[in-house]
Amino acid sequence: APHPRGRGCCALRGARRCAARRRVARAAGVAPEMDKLPSTPVLISGAFGGPFVIFSCTPLRNALTLGAQDRSSGVYSLLRKVFRGGPHAGWTGGFAPAVVACPQFLALGPIYHALNGSFRRLLSPAGGSPDAAGGGGDDHGQHAFLPSLIACGGAALCETGLTYGSQSRNAQMAYNNSMVSFSSIEEGQRVRLKLNKMHQVWGPGAGSAFWRNAISIASVRSLAPSVREHVQLPGVGASTKAVLCDMGCSVMVSTVTAPMHQLFNFMVTMPQVGRVSRRDTWSMAVKFLKQQYLVPLPKKDLASPQEYSWRISRIAARDYVMRTTYVTAVFTMYMAIERTLCSVLRR
Repeated sequence: APHPRGRGCCALRGARRCAARRRVARAAGVAPEMDKLPSTPVLISGAFGGPFVIFSCTPLRNALTLGAQDRSSGVYSLLRKVFRGGPHAGWTGGFAPAVVACPQFLALGPIYHALNGSFRRLLSPAGGSPDAAGGGGDDHGQHAFLPSLIACGGAALCETGLTYGSQSRNAQMAYNNSMVSFSSIEEGQRVRLKLNKMHQVWGPGAGSAFWRNAISIASVRSLAPSVREHVQLPGVGASTKAVLCDMGCSVMVSTVTAPMHQLFNFMVTMPQVGRVSRRDTWSMAVKFLKQQYLVPLPKKDLASPQEYSWRISRIAARDYVMRTTYVTAVFTMYMAIERTLCSVLRR
């Protein structure tokens, strides 16, 4: 039989080791947030689960890409067009984002926490104490909204640089397959796009990709912790509450990220975007958003028949549904993989 004090001794030794690591981290000038390094299951989830999830959801991502150039088809029709050329065609271009997903999933957490810790100390009114900036971290004390929001912008910039080349290449390959190679339109009516390089960090549409990433990260890192602090869910555990808040905030901001995502897809699948001036590019972007999401309604005013009012188009609902489905699928699958690995490897 195990010694009755064995469990307590192990816990004491573990606490001493944690305290020793914290002392070493403070001596080295490491932020408290960065002292909590990811565990092995979390690292494995990012290294293998992230690429698996991103590749698995390629058909949904490609359907969104086609929706940026097709305002007449519904969700089902876009998914059918994705699979033009056979079942394997649905995963056209999915390899590039899957490869980049590994550094993307592994880097964004540490980058965000490093930036968040730095801005907490910088904005602290009490001589650099993180607690004075709004708490001791996301897990302990009050959530500091402003430092977290700024850190989300920095993390989004890193994510955009990491993923622009692979995501734009994925969109271009999906367009070439469904809209050119297997299109019902006469040959020559649509031009095959030249593919971006995977290592390209910026280009047409990168601005909208940055804002999409920034808002998406902020929904989970900044908005969701604030919601958890102020919303009470009786009978719901802390972990379940965190997941519900993360998913709810992600779905809510999809009303903004869906147009940003579609604008990115439009810009990277328009052959003439890279050959026109910046002013013309802005004009094309504004025109796309108006045509995609607004429907003009003539005002019933005989004195000024040329004036119009606007209403939201049905395409806005279509893109919102597809974007929400994609985000929810990625989030749910990744969290399921992470929870499973944590449960199995920590036994």
